[in-house]
Amino acid sequence: MKDLKLYLDKLRADSEHCVTISQTALNDKKREVFEMLAATYQKLAADLEAVIATNAILDEERDKRLLGLLGKDDNPAESITEIAKLLGQTPDEPKPPES
Repeated sequence: MKDLKLYLDKLRADSEHCVTISQTALNDKKREVFEMLAATYQKLAADLEAVIATNAILDEERDKRLLGLLGKDDNPAESITEIAKLLGQTPDEPKPPES
């Protein structure tokens, strides 16, 4: 997630640089190109923000489900099996609880 946020910051910085270049460009064509580049970077940043927000919501929902499973079962082996199923992994054979 940190990598995505770093990339988001880079997109925003690149957009700002393009805006600055477009404002100081003497050539109309160059100004137009850098304005389009800035708009592209801004669109990419907005899309990436949406992805980050969606992942945050999905991570939170997954964590709630996992915590619910951990608190629900009296048998830790069953909890581990359920968690592994949610994560898409095949757990080792569950061992019966020792008495």
